[in-house]
Amino acid sequence: MSSYVPGGKAAYPSSVLMNVIPAQVAGVPDIVMCTPPGKDGKVTPTTLVAAKEAGVGTVYKVGGAQAIAAMAFGTESLPRVDKITGPGNIFVALAKKAVYGHVSIDSVAGPSEVTVLADETANARYVAADLLSQAEHDEMACAILVTTSMRVAEEVSAEIDGFLKTLSRRDIIKKSLDNFGRILVADTMEEAVRAVNEIAPEHLELVTRDPFLLMTEIKNAGAIFIGEYSSEPFGDYFAGPNHVLPTNGTAKFFSALSVDDFIKKTSIIYSSGEALRALHEDVETFAKAEGLTAHANSIHVRFEEEDQ
Repeated sequence: MSSYVPGGKAAYPSSVLMNVIPAQVAGVPDIVMCTPPGKDGKVTPTTLVAAKEAGVGTVYKVGGAQAIAAMAFGTESLPRVDKITGPGNIFVALAKKAVYGHVSIDSVAGPSEVTVLADETANARYVAADLLSQAEHDEMACAILVTTSMRVAEEVSAEIDGFLKTLSRRDIIKKSLDNFGRILVADTMEEAVRAVNEIAPEHLELVTRDPFLLMTEIKNAGAIFIGEYSSEPFGDYFAGPNHVLPTNGTAKFFSALSVDDFIKKTSIIYSSGEALRALHEDVETFAKAEGLTAHANSIHVRFEEEDQ
């Protein structure tokens, strides 16, 4: 198994832990990691420390689509793996999609995204800060506010403008917000929930009067953060559930990375002669209904003498 850890625009030791620990718990025997080095040719020390603590066997200094290809097919220096997990930019995501079938992957994860569902009780400053925490990842990151309050919408917009004057990655944030940032005002909470379920966001924050009740209406989200103190970065680093999550609407059919992703299941079938004897005519009938006479004969020969 190989973990891909991005490193182009920031260091992600947390992604090392999120990818490797479930594999360790599942009992994966050999774990390697690919991550792009900096301009000095070195990997960020915090990423290497996380890899060591998590039990990664070997770290390869390679990133991007070429890293995915190397892991999927092998090179002289990098052995072929059976499964590739971990997020990355659009090139990494498309490369994982291309090699799926040659190897297993967790999902086709795109740029990070957050949706905040808020009503009139929301703290606009908290909401603005949480939206920006995802927008700073990448120019293609997506930050959306869905609210039933025009006042909250206006206050969040003003808070965002204020934060942008002080944040170090404001150039990335501005491009992200220009490209994929939205504030949507719904007439009712029912309408807002429908919008959220259609978006199927990677991260969903519920900042409303009764978020636990509202949570039961959410059908599509990678992870749900409940209440104004459950900010998305808390989930990134310390809450517990995995932060490798489905993006780009795929939360409609994908789940977070977990131990289950590193476990395969084999069916075991056994029948005694007595058990099959009681069922063999039904099995043969099914086979004949499909026009598969050799299937039927495979069962029939075991009881042909009895049937005569």
